[in-house]
Parts: sequence; C-alpha cells; structure tokens
Amino acid sequence: MTVRMKSSLLVALIGTAGLLLLSSSTVSAKFPIAKNGKIHACYKAKGKKRGQLRMFRGARVSCPKKWRRISWYATNPAGVPGSAGPQGQSGTAGNVAVEQLEDRVDQLLTRVEQLETLVPTVAALCTQAATLTNQVDNFGEALGDMKLNAVLTTLGGVLEVPTLPGAMGAFSCPS
Repeated sequence: MTVRMKSSLLVALIGTAGLLLLSSSTVSAKFPIAKNGKIHACYKAKGKKRGQLRMFRGARVSCPKKWRRISWYATNPAGVPGSAGPQGQSGTAGNVAVEQLEDRVDQLLTRVEQLETLVPTVAALCTQAATLTNQVDNFGEALGDMKLNAVLTTLGGVLEVPTLPGAMGAFSCPS
C-alpha cells in the first residue's frame, strides 16, 4: 500500500468515525449494520473524489476499480471490568447552625405538645375560679345586708369587723 492510499484510508476512517460520534441516534438507525455486527463499505482510494465512502448492508461487497473494501464493528465488544477506585474523602459535616435550629424546633414542638395536654386542666380551673368569684360576691352581699358591723358595735364594740370590699366583678377565662 502506498502512502497516498494509506492517507486516503485514514481520511475515510476518520470521517466515518466522526459521523458515528456526531450521530445523536443509535448507530443502527443511521448506518447499515450486517448480521455479523459490522459496517461494510468501499472507499475511493484513487481518482477525482478520493476518500469518498459508500456503505453496504451485507458482507459480500464487490468494490469497483480504484475503490477499496473496508469494514468495522458498529459497537465494540465489552471489555474486562476495571478494578474499583480508591475510597473518596468523607464529606464535610452538615450545616451545624441548621442542625442546631432543627433541634431547637423539635424541643419547642415537644413543649407545645406538653402544653396542649394542660388545656383541659386550665379549662377546669377557669370554671372553678368563676364559681368561686360568684360565691365570694354572694357572701359579700349577704354580710352587707346583715349589717354585721352595726350588730357588733351595739354589743359593746367587742369585735370590730373591717369594712368588706365591694364585689369582685365577673370572671372570664381567657380563650
């Protein structure tokens, strides 16, 4: 083979390889692949359109004068798997500030759940406080009607009862 023929063959192969690499679809959709998994072609080794390539589907290709027959596999057979690479470096710790905030939020949520369990107890205490306020007010009215100070004063002032405060007013529980 002459240098000129070798360079023509090289140009043809590089062109075909370029087409294979630039193809975005599968090889079988663009190139005729024979049953043996090869692509068969003839390339023009001499003449005006040197380097031109014609592909054929079958293995039995008869190339015209000044053309050479070539073939190559559409896909290479799988090679031997390589050994495992070295262990990578461990990653950096997570964002510490975010983790601290998440912990704090978890603590607050737990505290809210604990407080929610107290709601029935607080409601019962509110009811009792309202009842007690009403009883104190009623007692104060009863003592005021009896004029206890006047009675004790007529007995010789043995005992002096201080002036009782006025009514405590209506009690309402916070909602």
